[in-house]
Amino acid sequence: MWEVHTSETAHDVRTVFAVSSPDATIEVSQMTTNDPRAVSVALQKGGVGKTTLAINLAERLANRDNDVLLVDLDQQGNATEGVGLSDAYSSDVHIGDVLEDGSGIALEDVIRSTDSFDVLPAHEDLDSVENSIRSATFGELWIRNEIVDPVLGEEYDYVVVDSPPNLGPLADASLISTQNVIVPLRMSEPSVSGFERMYTQQIGPIRKEIDLDIMAIVPNSLAGDNEEKRIIGDLEDSQFGAFLPRFARADHFEDSNSPGPGIRERIAFKRAWREGVPLAAYDPENDMLERLDELAAIVERGGVADAR
Repeated sequence: MWEVHTSETAHDVRTVFAVSSPDATIEVSQMTTNDPRAVSVALQKGGVGKTTLAINLAERLANRDNDVLLVDLDQQGNATEGVGLSDAYSSDVHIGDVLEDGSGIALEDVIRSTDSFDVLPAHEDLDSVENSIRSATFGELWIRNEIVDPVLGEEYDYVVVDSPPNLGPLADASLISTQNVIVPLRMSEPSVSGFERMYTQQIGPIRKEIDLDIMAIVPNSLAGDNEEKRIIGDLEDSQFGAFLPRFARADHFEDSNSPGPGIRERIAFKRAWREGVPLAAYDPENDMLERLDELAAIVERGGVADAR
């Protein structure tokens, strides 16, 4: 099993990505180009820019002539609010009705449209949905069976799921429904610890039952912190380095024409969210759009190694 080991002193945090078993392996999935697919954006730690990444990944996929559905499974509803659909968070009909037998509410009754892509909004009742998933036999399959599978390849080329930022049945259901995950990661010890928890407590156990691929690990919301270079270097040198997109690699530190690796912190991301639109609609010349487009290509191609 992979672990992320950290040692901390008053002035130094050293992050080491290591293997606790000599038999542990990490497989880089090679999927068929442009197959319809679903992907969860997930990390068991808040404040890493997960929702911002999910919204803008959906928009960049749509910008590449794809039909895209964004599914907001985060109980906080930030993706729903960030695409201008805050009213849906307290709507009379919602995702819970779709999952309830005999409700008479179909998926298309709940899906909303934006200028770029469709959205299945979060709802204030998602905690009750999670409780139902917890208590039901095979409840973790509900999102896959009732939401993702019926529309993937029929109505939508891609389904992007904004996962809850915590361990639990709804987060498990998110990963099971897509079988692909993009991990946004701040270059900090708490974020790395969140990845460790996610890998050991969630991805590992799920992989014992079904295939679940890490599609990419994305250093996100970076602002030139002193730990950034060291942690990206440790990550790149580990076997997890195979999941880093080209724009997230350490050679960007040496490139005078690059702002640095990863998705950099830009005030436009926050302003776009407040306006209820993706970054491209708010600031179409933003320098991070090219990197988000590369991430969309990774989803289309099925993995970092195939992205073009």
